[in-house]
Amino acid sequence: MKKSFGFSMAVFAVLLLFSACMRNDDEPEFPRRPIARLYVSIEDYQRDASQDPINNVVLIDPADTLDLPIALNYNAGALAGAGIHFNPFLGRLLQAGYSHPGMVDTTIRLMTVGELGTLAASGRVGYRELTAMRGIAYHHPSEMMYVANNATPTAIYGFYRPRNQNGFTRPRKLLQLGADMRPWGMVLWKDSLLVSNATPNNGGVSLYGNFAATDSVETNFPALSTIKIQGATAIRGIAFVDSLDLLVLADFGTNDNEGNPVADGRIYIVEGIKAHLATPSATVVPTRTISGALTGLVGPVDVAIDPRGSADRRTIFVADRDEGKISRFKLSANGNVAPEATVVLDETGNRRRPFGIFLDVRGVAQQ
Repeated sequence: MKKSFGFSMAVFAVLLLFSACMRNDDEPEFPRRPIARLYVSIEDYQRDASQDPINNVVLIDPADTLDLPIALNYNAGALAGAGIHFNPFLGRLLQAGYSHPGMVDTTIRLMTVGELGTLAASGRVGYRELTAMRGIAYHHPSEMMYVANNATPTAIYGFYRPRNQNGFTRPRKLLQLGADMRPWGMVLWKDSLLVSNATPNNGGVSLYGNFAATDSVETNFPALSTIKIQGATAIRGIAFVDSLDLLVLADFGTNDNEGNPVADGRIYIVEGIKAHLATPSATVVPTRTISGALTGLVGPVDVAIDPRGSADRRTIFVADRDEGKISRFKLSANGNVAPEATVVLDETGNRRRPFGIFLDVRGVAQQ
């Protein structure tokens, strides 16, 4: 009995030590090397049925080296791609479908991400009212996926446990927004959502919260705070870093009388944004603006921030729809400055225009 008891205790100790070293299923898997992956969602689709589909997810990896290497082109099955989001806790890449005139995509695709960034389909969330999807985000504590829908009435839809879905899914939350709100970009901040407003010449961001206390359907979901950006013409995607107290916004710019882009797209950097978000409303002058011929910006639609390292190493990634490219600027950039790196997204004769980007950075920057 003594030998049996001692052996059992030894086995128990080994199992206890082993379990202490195991990753909790609620935690994201630790990367074996520093990660700087930029996921790009492509809004174009193949109009010629005799040709191969257009790959509508692009992976730039690593995104923090001198160039911007395209490591992967992937067809997620979307007719066209809108917002894109990755969450290491969920372990999935999310891509909202983008609807073109005469072609409606009301499905969000989920993809697993391998250790080296390889993608594989893992489920779908579809709902008939998602006819004009824009930004998308996943809140891990509540296991809720939120997507902004730009169709009238504009709304934020919330879906519970999206990784368990594979088809038609009824939303847990339907939060209709006011008539003066056209939601576009979407960024999580703790238990709240920052949502950009694409209303022409009246753009900025609104902060929404108190999701746990809301009913399943809200007909006029109020914002906690609404910030307008002075001089903005057509706000699109946004990026926010809590630790830096900084918000970056993409301004798509304007078109001429014939609908052609005027090449006046801009990137706004707003420092000290949290003080403004603590007020019900404010009009804010950007701290810095990246604009001008040297920038090469024509129609920027989304942005992402790499906040790592010292101030002179932090960067902004910009998706330019009209130029079909991704550019990287210093976060400290201001005025008419050239990007430090650029990559064109064309593939085998197909012009590919980015709609959304998401940057997954973990570990030490390589630049």
